[in-house]
Amino acid sequence: MKSIKLIVFFTIFNMFTCSLYSEGEWKPIGPGGGGWISAITVVEDPLHTLYVGCDVGGVYKSIDNGQSWKIKNKGLSNYFVQDIAYDPDNTNTLYLATRGGIYKSTNGGDSWTAKRTGFPEIEKFSFSAPINDIACDPVNHNILYAGVGVHKRGYDFNSYHWDSVEIKGSIYKSLDKGETWTLIWNTGINKDAMIYSLDIDPKNPDNIYAATDKGVYKSTDAGKTWKQKKTGLPKLKAMKIVVDPVNTDTVYVTLWTKPGNWHWKGGVYKSTNGGDSWKAVNKGLPKTIGKESGFTCNYTTLVIDRNNPEVLYTGNMSWTPDPGVYKTTNGGASWEWISRADAADNKNMDLGWIPDHGVSPMAMGIDPVNSNRVLFGTSMHLFETENGGVSWKQLYTRYKGDGYWEGQGFETTCADAIAVDPANSMNVYGGYWDIGFLKSVDGGNSFKKTEKGMKYKDNTFDIIVDPDSPNIIYASCGWWEENLGEIYKSSDYGESWTALNNGIPDAQIWSMALDTNSPVESRILYAASYNNGIYKTVDGGKHWIVVNKGLGVNNNLQVMKIYIDPNNSNTLYAGIKAKIIEKGKYSQTIQGGLFKSTNAGISWNRIDADNPQISVLDIAVPKGNSKIVYTAVSSDYDHTLQEYFYGGVYKSSNGGRTWERINKGFGDAENLKITSLRISPADSNILYAATSDEPFHDLSSGRGIYRSTNAGESWKPVNKGLEVLYFNSLAIDPSDPSTIYAGSSGNGIYKGVF
Repeated sequence: MKSIKLIVFFTIFNMFTCSLYSEGEWKPIGPGGGGWISAITVVEDPLHTLYVGCDVGGVYKSIDNGQSWKIKNKGLSNYFVQDIAYDPDNTNTLYLATRGGIYKSTNGGDSWTAKRTGFPEIEKFSFSAPINDIACDPVNHNILYAGVGVHKRGYDFNSYHWDSVEIKGSIYKSLDKGETWTLIWNTGINKDAMIYSLDIDPKNPDNIYAATDKGVYKSTDAGKTWKQKKTGLPKLKAMKIVVDPVNTDTVYVTLWTKPGNWHWKGGVYKSTNGGDSWKAVNKGLPKTIGKESGFTCNYTTLVIDRNNPEVLYTGNMSWTPDPGVYKTTNGGASWEWISRADAADNKNMDLGWIPDHGVSPMAMGIDPVNSNRVLFGTSMHLFETENGGVSWKQLYTRYKGDGYWEGQGFETTCADAIAVDPANSMNVYGGYWDIGFLKSVDGGNSFKKTEKGMKYKDNTFDIIVDPDSPNIIYASCGWWEENLGEIYKSSDYGESWTALNNGIPDAQIWSMALDTNSPVESRILYAASYNNGIYKTVDGGKHWIVVNKGLGVNNNLQVMKIYIDPNNSNTLYAGIKAKIIEKGKYSQTIQGGLFKSTNAGISWNRIDADNPQISVLDIAVPKGNSKIVYTAVSSDYDHTLQEYFYGGVYKSSNGGRTWERINKGFGDAENLKITSLRISPADSNILYAATSDEPFHDLSSGRGIYRSTNAGESWKPVNKGLEVLYFNSLAIDPSDPSTIYAGSSGNGIYKGVF
C-alpha cells in the first residue's frame, strides 16, 4: 500500500512539474543572490527599470522595483559585466561594458550584439579590450567613451596577461552610438594606465575626467589631449570619479589605499576648480589599515544626487570596521554611516538568507528621478533604500518559512554539485561556491542553507546521497582560496553534519565515490584530495588510507573525479587534471589523464595512451555494460610538449584499451571543455554533457548543455531557456529521468524536463 501511495504521489508531482516546465526548456531555480554584483543602473523611464550586472552571471533586469527579475544574456559571449549605460533619448538602447568588450541592445536587454569595430581583434586565449566603464556624452547622445582596464574590488593588473598577451588601459570614443570606435588617448595619459572610471562635465562635454591606477586625468578637448590633475592627491589608484551636475567645477574621486601601509591616505577627495587641486573630505569615514585587503577601509563606489548634489553616497568595502554605505549631505564635509547590518541596537537592514557575509559595497546606483532611492550590491546581496538610507531591504530572495527561501529570478550563484534523493524527488541538494550546502524539500522551488557541524561551510564540491539510506548524505566542503577542506556526513537529510577527517589531509575534496555494494553500516568510500591523491575508507569514514600506487607524485595529483564501475565495484576510474608549474619565464605541464584500477584502488594504470586526455573532469559507464566508458575532457595546452590537446567527450568500447573523440555537434574543437556527463538511467543511449570555459578570454561563454540519443555518435544543444552557457554539474532525477538539473557558473541551478 505504501509503494502504491508513493507511485500516485510522484505521478501527480511529475504532472505538476511538467505544467511548470515545458518539455525541452530550462528554468532557473534557487534561493536567489549569492554572487558578486559589479554594476547597477537605474533608468530614467516610467518603470524606473533596474539593470544589475554580475561578475559571472551577466545582466539582470527588473521592471517592478526588484520584486522579480529576468536574466538578460542573449547574445553575450562574456558574462563579466563592469558597467551598464543607456541612451537618454531611447532608454531601450543599452550599452554593456564587459571583459569581452562592448555589447549593445536596442530592445531593453532582450538581445545583445557585440560592437567591436575599431577595437583590437578578438583574442582566443586572452582579453583584447576589457571595458571598465562607459560614459555617454550628456549633450550629444551619439557620442560615447569607453575606458579599458581590468579591476575587481580595487585590484588590477598593470600588465594583465594570459599566455603572454598583455592588456594595458586605453580610452575609445564612438560618434555613432557605439557602432564604431576610435582610440583617442594618445596624448597625456600614462601609457600603462588602467582606466577605472570616466565622467563628463554635463555643461561642457569637452571636459572629460578619467580615474586610473596612475591618478586622475582631464581632457578639455573631448579626449584629444589629457593632463594629469594631481595637486593635493597622494600617489594612489583613483577608482571612481564623479562630476557635480550643477557646479561642474566640483569633482569628487575615490582613492585606493594599499593594505599594509603605515598611513591611510585614501577615501574621498574633492576639487572645486575642475581638478586643478584636491583635498580629502573624509570626516566620518573609517580609516583602518590592515595587512589583508579585506580589513583595509577603501571606498571604490560613489554616486551623487543630481537633484541635490550636496548629497553623495560612498561605500566602505572593508569587512571591518563598519562596512557599508556612507552618506554626506554637505558635499563631503562630513559622512554618516547609514547601512548598519550588524549593529545590535540600531540595525536597519534586512539581509535575507545570507546573514553571515559582509555588506561591503561593490557597486552602487541611484535613481535619477527619486534620488532617495539608492541601491548597492555586495559579493552576495542586493539592497535598496527608498528613504535615503534610513532603512534598507534586500531585493534578491523571498522568505517561505521554516528557514527556506525562494528566489525571485536574481540567481547569481555558481553551483558545483547537485544530488537528488533517489527515494524522494522533492529532496534536492545543491553544492555551491561561496555559499556552501543548500537543501530543498519541494523539488527546487525553495532552499535553505544547512551547515551545523561544518568547519568549512562556504564551498561544497561534491554530494552523495546513500541510495539505501537516503537520510545519509556525504558532502565535501572547503575553501577555494586555499587548499583546505573536509568530508562531512549527515544522518538526518542534511540538517546536521559530522566531519570524517581521521587519516585524510585537510584539503579540498573535489570528488567522492560510494561503493553501494558495501555494507550499509560500514560503507566503502573514495575521496579525491586535491594535490594529495585518492583516499579510501572501509568503515564509513571513521578512518582513511591513501591508495595512490601508480597515479604519480602526490603534490601533482589534481584528481577531479573518482568513479566506480556500476557493474563491478572493484573497477575504479580516476580523472586527473593537468597541472601547470611556472619556472621563471617558462611553464611546464604535468599531464593528468585517465587512470583505472581493477583491484579496488590498490593500484592504478593510465589507460588513455593511444588518445591522450590531458585533463579528465568526469567519467560515466552505463549500467549493464562495463565495456563502454565515457569521459569529459577539457582542452588544454601542454607547455612541456608544446602541443595542444583537444577536449570533448571521449569514448571507449573495450573497457578503456582504445579511445575515440566523439565530438560531432559540439562545433569548434578549440577551447572545448566538457565538465559533466550523465547517462539516463531509463535509456543508456541518452547522454547529457555540460560545457564550460575559462573566463580569461574574450569569448568565454561556454556552449551550454548537449544531448545525445545515440550513445554519443552525435550531439545537439538543448539550451532553450538558458541565459548562461557554462556549467559545472549535471544531475538526473533517479525517480523521473526526464527531469534534469544543471549547475551553472553564474545563474545558479537550472531545472529542465526532456
